Amino acid sequence: MFEISGFDTAGVVSLKRPSLTAALKKAKELVEDGCWDVQIVDPNGRVHISFEEQAA
Repeated sequence: MFEISGFDTAGVVSLKRPSLTAALKKAKELVEDGCWDVQIVDPNGRVHISFEEQAA
């Protein structure tokens, strides 16, 4: 599972998706909705954050 986390005005957002494609899609949606410090952690523990620039 890929874990997506970030922050919004209510606090921490934490979600899971089964694939990197699905996780990237959801992470971009979160950034577009105003979340910040959004990141994806893959099953190997690698952190992905470069999608934020694509969503902006």
